[in-house]
Amino acid sequence: MTEIKQKTWWPHHVLKAGSMAILIFIVVVILANKFQIPDDAPAIIPGPDDGMNIPGPEWYFLLLWQPFWYFTGGYKHLLSYIAIVPIIFMLFLIMLPFIRIPFLSRKGARVENPDSEVIKPMSFFRKLMLNSPVLLIAIFIALLVFKSGHQAKLYGCDACHNSAMGVRQALPPVNVAEYYKVDRAGQIKSAKYKAGKMVSIDETTGEKTYDFAGAETYKDANWQMRHMYEPTFTW
Repeated sequence: MTEIKQKTWWPHHVLKAGSMAILIFIVVVILANKFQIPDDAPAIIPGPDDGMNIPGPEWYFLLLWQPFWYFTGGYKHLLSYIAIVPIIFMLFLIMLPFIRIPFLSRKGARVENPDSEVIKPMSFFRKLMLNSPVLLIAIFIALLVFKSGHQAKLYGCDACHNSAMGVRQALPPVNVAEYYKVDRAGQIKSAKYKAGKMVSIDETTGEKTYDFAGAETYKDANWQMRHMYEPTFTW
C-alpha cells in the first residue's frame, strides 16, 4: 500500500496562507489608495452625502448597529434579546470545526483502490464540498456587512466635523466618559428634537405639545444610526 505524504505546517500551509494574506494586503492597499477620505477640511470640504457605496471599516460595526435601526417604538424591548445573538453566533463559529457531515468526512474523502492498494487523495470538488459550510457562512456574513454598510455616507463626516465649524464639531470631548454620562444622557432625556412628533402649539403661551408614545429621543442609538445614513436630514 502506497501512502500519500502528509502535508505539513511548514512549508505547505505557511506558503498557502501567506500567499492569501499577501493578496488580501495588496487589495487593501489598492482600495485605500483609490478611495482616500478627503481630510483637507476646511480647505477642501466633502459634501455631507459623499462616500456612499465606498468600502470602509465602518461597514463592520454598522452591521452590529442594525438592531437600533429596525427595533424602535413598540419593538424596542427586543434590543435586550438581540444582544444574545452575536454571542450564540460566535459560539457556533467556534464549534464549526468540530461539526462533521458523514458523507463529507475526511475518512470518506479517500477512496481505497483494492487492485493497486493506493489511497487516492481528495479531489478538489470533494474538498470544496467538505468546506462548503464555512464558505456559505463567510458569504452570508459578507452579504450582511455589505447590505448594512453600503448606503452609509462615510466621507460626509468632515463636511460638518472640521475646524471651521468650531471646537465642539472638530474635536472629541476632553472626557468622553463624562460627556456620555452627563451631557449626552441629558440630551437624550430632555428630547429637545422630536422630528414629526409635535402635536400642537398653544397660541397664548407658545408651549408645544408632543406625542412621546414610541418616539425615539434626541441623540439616542437610533438617532446615531440615522445620523450616519442620513446626515443631511438628521443633524
